[in-house]
Amino acid sequence: MRKTLALLALASALPLAAQSFEAGVLYTWSPSKAQTVTQGSTSSEIKADTWKAAGLRFGYNFVHVGPMEIQGNATIQFNNQQNVLVNGQSATSPQSITEEYKYWAVGAAVNWDFLVRLGVGLEYRTEKLHFNQSFGGVNQFDGSTNYGRPWIRGTAGFTIPAPIVKPFIGVEAAFPLTSSSLSYQDLANSDINALNKSIAPKAQYGIYAGIRF
Repeated sequence: MRKTLALLALASALPLAAQSFEAGVLYTWSPSKAQTVTQGSTSSEIKADTWKAAGLRFGYNFVHVGPMEIQGNATIQFNNQQNVLVNGQSATSPQSITEEYKYWAVGAAVNWDFLVRLGVGLEYRTEKLHFNQSFGGVNQFDGSTNYGRPWIRGTAGFTIPAPIVKPFIGVEAAFPLTSSSLSYQDLANSDINALNKSIAPKAQYGIYAGIRF
């Protein structure tokens, strides 16, 4: 009898535990931070075109208090390559210049379920940037940089009511809490890390969808 009651209690708890997991896909737009480099009376603005890439996110809700949940999550955004722009134009001489970008992140968020699901969270991202080819035919740049920094992320979405697996859709925006700047001396020294960090994304906007189970 006791074993039967224990099994029934466990079975009744499974739906609650099942709602703690989340898996989804996202598509993001990440605009680059522009840098103005000055030498004498000449100034040039350098930035990468907006990165657009897909990604995956997984989450687990540790705490449920009424409409509030505390969630841990992990995200990976796949690699995307965009042109580097100098004064608003793609640099094509002597070769095209491109910047690759991807990241992986871990973090935590607080979510509230009302008519819509609202959330805000912090995450630590390891961003990998790779600058390809030569820069303006003057200095040779070709290398990767791992850039670790904290981001704040806000979300707004809608969960489709369902008995077991609950689909959801939403939008999000995220902003880094730190950034780097570039100087002419960095270029003169062929400092690839300074260059990569300086034109890393200044924001991220995205849409996402997935299931909670």
